[in-house]
Amino acid sequence: MRSGSWRHRSGWRAAGNVVERIAEIVVLAEDLRQGNLVRHYLVRCGHHRRNIVLRLAPRGRGSGEQFVRERYPIGVAYYRQRSHARRAALATVLDADTGTVEEHERGLAAALAAADQLPREDGEMISVLIPRRHIETWILCLSGEVVDETTDYKGDRRIDGMIKPAAGRFYEWSHGGAAAPASCVPSLRKGLAEVRRLG
Repeated sequence: MRSGSWRHRSGWRAAGNVVERIAEIVVLAEDLRQGNLVRHYLVRCGHHRRNIVLRLAPRGRGSGEQFVRERYPIGVAYYRQRSHARRAALATVLDADTGTVEEHERGLAAALAAADQLPREDGEMISVLIPRRHIETWILCLSGEVVDETTDYKGDRRIDGMIKPAAGRFYEWSHGGAAAPASCVPSLRKGLAEVRRLG
């Protein structure tokens, strides 16, 4: 789902099980591959698709990283506003590209500060996922491929068909008791801890 608004459909009714208590999960991402990996992961966790809202950078309209960074404070403010009345979550995804995960973490933190937002707290359901080099690196790694964080894998034509199974492996490595293998790249290993913020 693509939308430029942070407003969510009204009429949601809380269900009895744990995962349905999260009424709205916003996925702020650069592109559809990022959004789909997180969406499939959330569905594997037991969340309903109707409660997952994708906010993706418009295609062909500049930097996806800039889109995510500039809208991150808006998403955090929206999450904090909504979380008081009902359970909400925010998943933020942006590629490190040729930079580092830490550089992009600092960029997001600076964007929060510039918007007069408090830093992200440990208990908040705000997850920051920063694949290096790209989300394709994570998808291939989750699919059992040996990859590195400097090669550009965007052109691999197998990627789209790998996303859903990779999301299942993402769940297994982060929640299902299966240990990530030694070949797991560092940014993904960090992402396994980050994604647990979403429940």
